[in-house]
Amino acid sequence: MAKSRLRTTIRDMILSLAVIAVPIGVVLAIEPSKPGNPVHVIDSASFQGNLDAARAAEPFTVLVPTGLSAGWRATSETYQQPGAAAAADWHVGYLTPSGGFAELEQTTQSFAGFLSDQRSDATQVASVQVNGTTWQRYTGTTPPALKNLLVRSDGKSAIIVAGSAAMTELEQFAGSLRTS
Repeated sequence: MAKSRLRTTIRDMILSLAVIAVPIGVVLAIEPSKPGNPVHVIDSASFQGNLDAARAAEPFTVLVPTGLSAGWRATSETYQQPGAAAAADWHVGYLTPSGGFAELEQTTQSFAGFLSDQRSDATQVASVQVNGTTWQRYTGTTPPALKNLLVRSDGKSAIIVAGSAAMTELEQFAGSLRTS
């Protein structure tokens, strides 16, 4: 009797494993892991669509990074239209040549409100000139994506260049911003 019960227990364990392993195998066969670079580069059609939407809404003069080298890769872009409870916000994110992150946030929200929403501890440390334009330089530790910031206002929006990238790359990114 004990031998039969042992065989049944082992058989049941093997059947249970098969019931679990087969669906896992099917999922892995359908969605194999993708080796290589995990960075998702955005396509130009998506970028252009959001850029056109931001320009059409005209809450501010929309800025776009231009003339960056091939080492800069656009990884995110969004446009949030202004609403009763939301500020207009244009966001473009890039992976820098050194592997850091740089972003442009152009928003009708105040800079103080932006820092609060991001739970940032950044504080102003200096003023810097980038292509003849004065930017306020901020540094912080939280969140890591907002370690370094350059900030200025055009009267209609707060223009924020931020990221984990080195300040030299953020200055290069800020210097590339154009209206067309």
